[in-house]
Amino acid sequence: MSGEKSFSVFDPSIRFEHREFYEEIVSELNVMIPVCIHGETIAVAICENTTERDQITELMKHVEDFSRQLLQITKKLFDQYYVAKEEQHESILHTTAYNKINTLDRNLLERTCDVRWWALETAFSDCIAFYEKTKQSAWSILQILDQTTGSNVDNDIRDRLTNFPELLKDGALKDFIGKFRSFSHRFQTEAHDRNTLEDFLQDLMDLDSKISFACYRLEDIKSSYTLYRDLVIADPEGYIIANSNSLRRSEVLGLKVDDEEWFARALKTRNGTEYVAQDICPSRVEDQLSLVYSTAVRENSNENGNVIGAMGIYFDLQGEASIILSEFMPLTPTGTIQDGCYSMFTTSDGRIIASTDEDMLEVEKKAHIPRNNRALADGEQVNTYMAFEGVDSAIFSSRTDGYLEYRGLGWSSHVILPKSHIFANNVHADEYDIGSKELMNSNINPEINKQTYTKIQNDKNEIQLTSLNGTIYASKMGERGDQLEPIFKQITRSSNLITSKMEDLLEEMAAVELQLNLKTLENFSKQAIDLIDRNLFERAADIRWWSTDEYFWKALLNPSEERFRKASERLKVINGSYTMYRNLVLADANGIIRACSNTELMGELSELDVSGHIWFQKGGHTSRSNQYAVQDVMDSPLEKDKERSLIYAGGVRRNGDREGETIGVLGVLFDWDTEARTILKTCLPKDRNGQVISGSIAVYVDQDLEVIETTGEGDISIGSVLGLPGKVSALQPGEKVSGIFELNDQKYIYGACRTKGYREYPGLKWIACVLRPISTDI
Repeated sequence: MSGEKSFSVFDPSIRFEHREFYEEIVSELNVMIPVCIHGETIAVAICENTTERDQITELMKHVEDFSRQLLQITKKLFDQYYVAKEEQHESILHTTAYNKINTLDRNLLERTCDVRWWALETAFSDCIAFYEKTKQSAWSILQILDQTTGSNVDNDIRDRLTNFPELLKDGALKDFIGKFRSFSHRFQTEAHDRNTLEDFLQDLMDLDSKISFACYRLEDIKSSYTLYRDLVIADPEGYIIANSNSLRRSEVLGLKVDDEEWFARALKTRNGTEYVAQDICPSRVEDQLSLVYSTAVRENSNENGNVIGAMGIYFDLQGEASIILSEFMPLTPTGTIQDGCYSMFTTSDGRIIASTDEDMLEVEKKAHIPRNNRALADGEQVNTYMAFEGVDSAIFSSRTDGYLEYRGLGWSSHVILPKSHIFANNVHADEYDIGSKELMNSNINPEINKQTYTKIQNDKNEIQLTSLNGTIYASKMGERGDQLEPIFKQITRSSNLITSKMEDLLEEMAAVELQLNLKTLENFSKQAIDLIDRNLFERAADIRWWSTDEYFWKALLNPSEERFRKASERLKVINGSYTMYRNLVLADANGIIRACSNTELMGELSELDVSGHIWFQKGGHTSRSNQYAVQDVMDSPLEKDKERSLIYAGGVRRNGDREGETIGVLGVLFDWDTEARTILKTCLPKDRNGQVISGSIAVYVDQDLEVIETTGEGDISIGSVLGLPGKVSALQPGEKVSGIFELNDQKYIYGACRTKGYREYPGLKWIACVLRPISTDI
């Protein structure tokens, strides 16, 4: 970019102080050249021979050349300064735009796991199957009524039996049960038919219970995973049979959604490993735009069973997007986003999904941004300068490239800032514990700046030598040379002033690079802690829901080898959908492990007594299904191939009740080091070519500053206590800080951020820290 971009001194981006600086240097240089010409004129007048005149003229020509070189260097310095500043900001803001869409993709990957697993809940397949059975029975009842003469059949009963899905509407089934009970008691018919009517009445009551229980289980999911607005179960014809959002139940139950994409495609999934992601669009289930993930509900909750219905989960995209979009935006002292600064997500066709200012960037409208920022390839990043809402602005855009096996929905993230934000004033290096000379020679300072600094030093020495030689030569000329002495003094004074100012500018450039790098490390540390918080929020949600699964409480209530085998199989299916766990274990009230997902380890795990383990004790003390426990990163005998584990636990209760005493504990062993290391590696600082800067390290430390994960095991080992400055340990939730410190005789700049949690998840008081070495020998 530096070969293409050039900043004129009259560019509005150039700071007033720098314009003055430039004009002062030019003025000084403009003085030097006439002085040199004057010196050449005097040489002609005072010199006694051609040799004397040529030598003085040569000195003056050399000074003239030096002046012209300094003028060119000055112009290049402005290019270097502003181009470097622009490139650094562009790097930060491209990363910011990418991180926003990548964070959303990481989140949506979890949704693909959720819907596939939840669709296997037995309450849902049982409800649909029983509904279909009862609906078929309704036709038999109609035949009995039609074949019975002289009967006074209520037309409403006949209509309800004929239009059976109407009974799905909220309250309709209970109302019909009352009417049918009254009718069947006074209906005169043969004993066989009467028994059939009584059986059907019982089926209606059982169906009401099963629908209520399916809604109850959906409510439990929604309570555990607070980022959904609704979850629905539909029969094969597309009628909503159960939902999680009690506030909208009267509008949702009985709705027919057979023409909605999420439903139609869900019925076509081939097995329980497949899912559907319906891009944001209207749905009858909600009164706002919806992002729906779906899959089929299968017979007997078998992932390879026949399709008997569908499950759709309505993600709270607007709520989640609002949190993500607001992150990393410039704020006013009162904590609001600065004027002229915006962030938004757009669909593949450029429609706005969510934004930080919906009055300015209205959802569902096309974003008024250049085509280059809209027509992106997967993973592509683009920035454009344009007038946006009357302000000269920079627009940074990044399109999703998915996360792991989740390919994303073709969405893009955009960050819009006033151009002046990129070239705003910055702090100086003297605010940090580093000298200007050390900073000038550090690897933070761009190589071209170092080369320019060296060139100025050489030129300064050379012109001083030239001036000195001229002064000596003039002195040898005696009285004749007295006229030249003021000229060489002027040359010396001007050259010292000019080179000194240029050195000051280079030192300021180095200070700006330092400040920008510190800001980058702060952002990276915040990204690292935010991503792990969002990840662990999901783990806390998982354990709360899984602990209520009937396979587990049934096995613990009525222990048998067969029930524990089925519990292990159930755990294995869960683990297959959620591959971020190494193992899931079920322990009884005595702390004996009775089932696990990694069945190959069952033999040795069954011999362990975990009653004294933190995760088991905390999980056993939970009293409600919306509670969970966590054992922070530490050694665990549950694993033999991993030194450290992070274990989430939940109490298992009788009959899957929401409250009550525990009869056992479910523990899930998160694949901590794999996921944490992956996140930390994405947060390492990179150079302008996208390569990780050598010697950089990213770490997570617990509340005691003990390292629990690191990308630089050779420099900072797991289990060691990182000697970070006191202002790091003093960080409050969500706060970030940066600075300079020494470690292992090496000086680093660092950025650090303490967890603030995510939604209702409070976090574990961890800190993420990203370090970059200063020395040039790393």
